[in-house]
Amino acid sequence: MSAVLTLLPLSAILTLLVGLLAVVYAAFTSWDALVDGPAATKEDYAPVVLVTAAAIILYYIFLFNQSRTTFAEFDAAKKAYRAKKTDAKPSITEIKYGGDNARVRAANRGAGNFAEQLPPFLVGLYLYSSYVSVGGAAKLGWLWLIFRSYYVPAFHRGIPTLFLSTMPAYNVVWWMIGVSVYEVSMKG
Repeated sequence: MSAVLTLLPLSAILTLLVGLLAVVYAAFTSWDALVDGPAATKEDYAPVVLVTAAAIILYYIFLFNQSRTTFAEFDAAKKAYRAKKTDAKPSITEIKYGGDNARVRAANRGAGNFAEQLPPFLVGLYLYSSYVSVGGAAKLGWLWLIFRSYYVPAFHRGIPTLFLSTMPAYNVVWWMIGVSVYEVSMKG
C-alpha cells in the first residue's frame, strides 16, 4: 500500500514538472517582449505573472516531494522492521514529524523554507516590476527560482553548500526591494 502512496505524490511532481516546463517555455518564447521599465498597464505584468505561476508550481513540487519522501522512508522502515533489522515498529507520524530522518528533514525544510521565502520574494517581484522594470523583475524572478530549486540537495550537503542556494536568493529579494524603495524615495 505504501508503494502506491509513494507513487501518488511522485505522479503529482511529474505532472507539475510538465506544467513548470510549459510556463518556462511561455516565458522564454516571449522574452523579446519584456518591458524595459515599470509596468504601465496590467498587460505589462505578464512576464512576472509567469514567474509567479512558476513559483507556485515549484512550491507544490516541494510539498509533494515532502509527501513522497515521507512515504518512501515509511516503506523502507517497514521493510527493515519486517526483516528484523529494527525492533521499533515504524510510525508514519514519527517519520514525518520525529525529525531523526535526514531525507525527511531535508524535504520538510525544502517545503518550509520555500514557504517562508515566497512572500518577500513576491512582494519584491511586484514592487520591482511596478517601480523599476518589468523585464528586470522577470529576469531576477527566474534567477531566484533557479537558486531556490536546488535547496533540498544543498540542504543534504550542509553548510557551506546550502548557502549556494539561500544567499543568492536572499540577495535577489533584497535587491528588488531595496532598488524599489530607492526609486520610490527618489520620486517622492
